Formats: sequence, C-alpha cells, structure tokens
Amino acid sequence: MKQPEEPNKEDCCNSGCSPCIFEVYEKQLRLYKNFQECGEILDQKENGISQLEYTTFTVINVNSLCDFHKIITFKKLNKEKNEIQKIWWNPGDHFLLKYCFDTGSCTRAYTPIKMTPHSQEFDFSIIVKQYHTGLVSKYLHSLKEGDQTLWRGPFGSYEIIPNKYTRLIMLAQGTGITPFISIIDKILNNEDDFTKIVLFYCCSSEDKILLRNELYTYKSFWNFTYKIFLNSLSKNGAHKYHEPVHNQKLKYDDLLVLKPFTINDQFLLCGSKLFINEYKCFLQNENVLHENIVSF
Repeated sequence: MKQPEEPNKEDCCNSGCSPCIFEVYEKQLRLYKNFQECGEILDQKENGISQLEYTTFTVINVNSLCDFHKIITFKKLNKEKNEIQKIWWNPGDHFLLKYCFDTGSCTRAYTPIKMTPHSQEFDFSIIVKQYHTGLVSKYLHSLKEGDQTLWRGPFGSYEIIPNKYTRLIMLAQGTGITPFISIIDKILNNEDDFTKIVLFYCCSSEDKILLRNELYTYKSFWNFTYKIFLNSLSKNGAHKYHEPVHNQKLKYDDLLVLKPFTINDQFLLCGSKLFINEYKCFLQNENVLHENIVSF
C-alpha cells in the first residue's frame, strides 16, 4: 500500500463535502499506518479512480442538451493491458474535477452518471450547465473529444438501505436531478426494495428538463411518481403521453398533499443554496426530523 499524499488547500472545493478531502486523507493515513504495523489493508476496495490522487480521464463524447447544458462522457484510456479496474461509486456520490490555469488551479464537484446501464464503452458522464462567470463550467464546455481531464473521488456519505423508509421524497432543481437519477435507478431495480419514490423536479423551461426520457421510463414502475414544474410556460406543449409536466412553479401546497409526514419519510434536496434552504426551512416547520432531511 502506498503512503497517501496530503492534499493542498486548493484541492478542497469548499462545497461542504462529506467527507471532506482532508477527512479522506486522515482515514487513508490510518489505513496506511495499519498496513505498516500489521501488513493488512482493511475496508478498502479496488477502484479505478482514487480519492487522494488525480486520475486522467479522456473525453470520448460531448453532446449539447440545450443552449446551456452539455453531457460530457469520459473514459480512462491509460489502463494496462492486464489490468481490470472498474470505476465505481455509490448512488449520490460525486467526483472532483481539477482545472489548472496559468495562475493556479481549482476544483469543482460533479455527479457522475452512467447513461447506459452496464456499458463498457465509457466510465462515466456528467451534465454541465455553463455559467457566464463560471471559470470551470466554461472550461468544461470548451472540451472536445480526446481532451484529457483530471478527476478524483468518489465522495459522499449517502447510503441506500432497502425498506428503511416508506417514502423517499425528492426535491430537485435544474442539474440537481443528477444525484437523484442513480438513487432512483438503484431502488427501482431492486425487486426487494419497496420504497415509494416521489420526485418534484423544478426547471426553468421545458427545453431544460434534463434526463427527461429516463424519468418517463421510470414512470412504469409502481413505486415511482414524479411531477415536473416549469417556471415559464411551455411553447409547444409537446409532452409525452400522460407526462406530468405542469406550467407552474412548485408551491408548498404541492407538498402538503403528501401529509402526514412521518418518521418513515426521508427527504432529499438538491439545487441552488436558496432552493435547498427554502425547502429545508419549510420541512422543519412541518416538524420533519432534521436527520430525515438530506441535502446534496
């Protein structure tokens, strides 16, 4: 086992990750010391991506989803011939991208997704929204096939425990749908998990509904329901058959129909800080337990 390298301050993305890169380092350092003393490595799986060292992934595909969103697909191409190393992560985890520029470097967190189940053609994809003042998002939107990028991970503490909760109620805004899609997929494809999933997905307009086809496919499962809320009116209204798209913003009343909220309900929130804080306060005012509210 190789001694872990202590991360630099700029390796922290300052997004409140759990665990933080420095916590990961401390854990790996304890494992390394245990290895030196006992010759054993405990609680560690082989993964093709590391939490402490950056791994090079090559861009193999870039697709535009709409004016400001792209889906970028990556693959680790420098694998040795006899090496079989999967890139794995738990649903809800994120990876950290390192962007280097002339005067320094910075990192940003992105949620990996696997668009094609069990595909060996690539390792992971991310959905990126371009912000006018976003240094890293502009860099990602400029990537072309063959470009190399630096990633480390996975990071995250969310754990799916089958049937622990009766209902899983998700509130997503924009690209906040990405950590939820793998959680939904994991639960729905476990025949022994009877958790009911309710998703409220907020988008600025119809052309910015991300992973729309995947959500519509999940609609066929008995334990999944969802609603999409649009800030602006749909122009053509070309919805799929019985697709639950609503030309209105999400309101508290839309959530109140799910009452009573119980200790058997878990709430997952992902979106802007304003979005998360607003609905966290709403749920707390409805006496939802703090530990039953998880933010991504």
